[in-house]
Amino acid sequence: MIFSHSPNFLVYILYASLWLLSYPSISSAESEIKNLLNKLDSHYYYPQKEGLTSLVADLLWEQQDTSSEQIKFFKKPDFQFKGKLKNHSYEKKIINSARNSNLSGAEKTEHINVLNNYLDVFLPNTLYEKFSNYEGQIKYQPKKSLVLHLREKASTRNTKNYELFVDTKKWRITKIRIRQKPEPISIEGNFFYTRRGGQWVVAETLSKFTFNDQTYIEKTKYTYKTLQNFWLVHKIKQTVRQGDHLIRSYRIQLNDYKVNLEN
Repeated sequence: MIFSHSPNFLVYILYASLWLLSYPSISSAESEIKNLLNKLDSHYYYPQKEGLTSLVADLLWEQQDTSSEQIKFFKKPDFQFKGKLKNHSYEKKIINSARNSNLSGAEKTEHINVLNNYLDVFLPNTLYEKFSNYEGQIKYQPKKSLVLHLREKASTRNTKNYELFVDTKKWRITKIRIRQKPEPISIEGNFFYTRRGGQWVVAETLSKFTFNDQTYIEKTKYTYKTLQNFWLVHKIKQTVRQGDHLIRSYRIQLNDYKVNLEN
């Protein structure tokens, strides 16, 4: 799930106090978190759970000319996206297209580094896979909701802490908060959904983050298409704004899909 930027605050003192008498042990808390992630995953659409073992597609993308008063996009070099299922998880990468013979090695690397931010959007890992090396606690809320607090088990220089706000009526994540180092230190994102294959897929995300004391809003929309009974991300439209000023705008599209190749 594309999940690419994401989110901080709220202390639920009253509800936490109600939980003190029955607060779970570390082992039972870990088991409860695993069960919760699996429960959420059962309500999300994942192509791998429908039998998609591999995907190859042409990747076309455009960037808006933010210096122009008119809406103008210029074409970026073409690439390919490849994903292959190994040990229940996709190995994903962006590879160069033969049409990019005029690009230098540095230019190819620069473009691929940008597109790598979308790997998990094209073929999302399950929540269980994404947070397999995290620990934390669940804080239950009134009105059919809870907050899942997660932190990496092994602390590193770039440790991330997550808060997942869960709607336990529809069983989906409505909001996420991330604390991390380096900047942006705090990111908050909201998720909006539609259904594909009878399960939830993300239709739009709206994220807010601060970088160098400036606040930015990132909005991303996702369009899906069906191929051989698989629902796949087809188009991504993303903008980043600082106030009314457009900082960046991309349009990304996957074409000429090839699924479940033998080699």
